[in-house]
Amino acid sequence: MPDERRDSPPGIDRDDALRRVRNLPPLRHLSDPEFERLADATSVESYAPGADLFRAGRDDKSIFYLLSGLVVITDVEGQSFDVDGGSIECRYPLAPHPRTRIKATARTLTEYVRFPAELMQLQRENAGEDITVDEIGEGDERFDNKVLFDVYHALMSDELILPTLPDVALRIREAANDKSASVENVARVIQADASTAAYCISIANNAIHAGVAEIDNVLDAVVRMGIQPTRDVVVAYTIRSLFASKDPGSKQLMREAWKHSCRIAALSYILARDGARLNAERALLAGLLHDIGVTVLINEAGAYPTLLNDPDSFAELCRELSGQIGATVLRAWNFPEVFPAAALEAEFFAKPIADRLHLCDVVVLAHIHDQQPAPWSLPAAGLQDLPIQKALQTDDMAEDYGRVVIEQADRELAELTRLFGG
Repeated sequence: MPDERRDSPPGIDRDDALRRVRNLPPLRHLSDPEFERLADATSVESYAPGADLFRAGRDDKSIFYLLSGLVVITDVEGQSFDVDGGSIECRYPLAPHPRTRIKATARTLTEYVRFPAELMQLQRENAGEDITVDEIGEGDERFDNKVLFDVYHALMSDELILPTLPDVALRIREAANDKSASVENVARVIQADASTAAYCISIANNAIHAGVAEIDNVLDAVVRMGIQPTRDVVVAYTIRSLFASKDPGSKQLMREAWKHSCRIAALSYILARDGARLNAERALLAGLLHDIGVTVLINEAGAYPTLLNDPDSFAELCRELSGQIGATVLRAWNFPEVFPAAALEAEFFAKPIADRLHLCDVVVLAHIHDQQPAPWSLPAAGLQDLPIQKALQTDDMAEDYGRVVIEQADRELAELTRLFGG
């Protein structure tokens, strides 16, 4: 295919394009002189429909910020998702990634900014042959930037260690996603793990799923809940093991991350079931998974003891990177695109609302209703008049609906804590 790229094409104002990306992460953490040096090696380009914006191997030394147009991102297994210019995903660079971003193909006329990836490394050596970055010491007020860019570089170069989905979760997903799957097959997978089997029976007997008689075996539990809901509750149960650390300095942060994820899961469950009329089990799973990127950053922060002792700096690191890392993890696990989207949009309080609420909206609403936010969460006070809040309100809802949601979520959280074992 002939090269359909156009460098600085007519109609694109280069200065305006650079201004638009200047305040996006992580570029907004560069000083003005650093950004100016970076901009000198940057191009503003466009591609025609059908052309490859980037391909792994060919463009590994570049990162891209999508300005406009629609592109489809394809991974190594041929799975794909769309990114639309102006969406929340475009706040982050669309870099080739060995696991989740093998190729990006333009669906429409696409305009973007291309940066050389190595110039984003704020480290103690030169970032490029012609560009020198000043040495940054650990006592410097900009040490946080060094950590931020170190982690960004590790993410873009596939050096960041991503968690793997527990084996029982992989097996239950494979069994449940098989179109010819039977409840017997799914039950057999669950029975292979005693704690997961006990959990499923407990869930099937709780107030939401309980029937006339109490059940005492996995097969009846799967029959009562259904195959797909069973899959989601089993995956949710196995996630607990990922919120653990052997590093003493990280254990407290992991506990906070788990407590926060459980609370958002409980709120999401109640909001999906009673307000949005969505699949409650799927909403619970989305709530548990939305901060999986934080667990990656907690483990990464172990290499920076100063960061672990500086809550404000760690919170800033999470706000900058956890959503993007979480989406990367969930795509590497081949979760449906709604889960990575929920990780990216979890605290996008001003997000536009469609004609009805979707799963991502429920996770955002859970954060708005959360009265015990995580240290890294954005403040959500005074957001009652946002479109996403009004979309939840209907004529038959009581004025104190928010209080009712919180009370129900507290009860659900207590049950989750009991079932998950702490």
